[in-house]
Amino acid sequence: MRGSERSNIYLKISGNIRQDLVRLGNVKIPPIYSITSEMIVLLGKIETTRQYLKSLHVSSKINKKIQRVSLLKSSLFSAKIEGNPLSLNDLNGSPDKRNRMEVDNILKAISYVEKSRFNTLDKESIKILHKKAMNNIHSEAGIFRHEMSAIFNQAGVAICICPPPKQIGELLSELLKYINSKEETFPLVKAFIAHLLFEKIHPFLDGNGRVGRLMINLICKKDHYQFYPNISFEEYLNEHKEDYYYYLDTGMKNLNDYLLFMLNAFFIQSEKLKNEIEQEMNNKIQVFLPPRQEEILQIIKEHKIVSFDFIRRRFLKVPPRTLRYDIKKICDKKLVQKIGQTKGSYYRFFD
Repeated sequence: MRGSERSNIYLKISGNIRQDLVRLGNVKIPPIYSITSEMIVLLGKIETTRQYLKSLHVSSKINKKIQRVSLLKSSLFSAKIEGNPLSLNDLNGSPDKRNRMEVDNILKAISYVEKSRFNTLDKESIKILHKKAMNNIHSEAGIFRHEMSAIFNQAGVAICICPPPKQIGELLSELLKYINSKEETFPLVKAFIAHLLFEKIHPFLDGNGRVGRLMINLICKKDHYQFYPNISFEEYLNEHKEDYYYYLDTGMKNLNDYLLFMLNAFFIQSEKLKNEIEQEMNNKIQVFLPPRQEEILQIIKEHKIVSFDFIRRRFLKVPPRTLRYDIKKICDKKLVQKIGQTKGSYYRFFD
């Protein structure tokens, strides 16, 4: 079912129960978990990469270029996890306004997180994230559900019943108490556990997955554990969607397995970010283009030879004269070759 996150509320945790364990319904906050040696290794690798990137003297132009693409990928792939069919190349020219709006909304929500300061998180912060992510998509954007809700699989079959509305406020209060506390040493671990718990609480009728993934970045920012440029963590989750859903479903039973999956995913994406930055820095000739010209260049690079009409379909809101100017500037930099002299000309990427 489109836009419905898969999870399982009714799961139990074996083992000793801590005295401070809060039990509301079948959702336990905080859950019982331990930091294993495998997790320590992954956390150490991630931190090594983070410190390495902080030590690099990366130009602001490179940082901004990679940051822009990374945030766009995070928005797109978070939407794709929920069934959005668009690709990166579709974003400018797709006639499907709803699908584009889904991606744009998540991007606006990410920008809100990036530009805001959060010393503590509260319910209003969660409502704002949901309102931005679901604006003009759901009639109850920014409103906690007031009715019972079930979570459905892709066949439309209900696989579990969510906690009743009267428990949402108390459950979120306990979750926020955990998020705002200092009891967890590692911000990433806290962020991933909070994401799992948020999906179990399922406070909104729709959009819980999108908001839950946004909260990972928000919690890391609050605890001053950030990468810049940002890591497109959602890209890995989308590419391994079945595994992601599986570990969300079984996370309250096998929390260590869930944490290992999420930490490994984050490590892989952090290495990918490191490689992208190093590749940009090692380019002998660095050419920096305005965002639209950069997008045009990427389109031509991907398709090797394209017509002007092909490019124009990707930028429906941009006047043709402006597009021709952009393409001329790219050609002037010897990045693209124009083939032909008439309006039927083609443009070829220089390998």
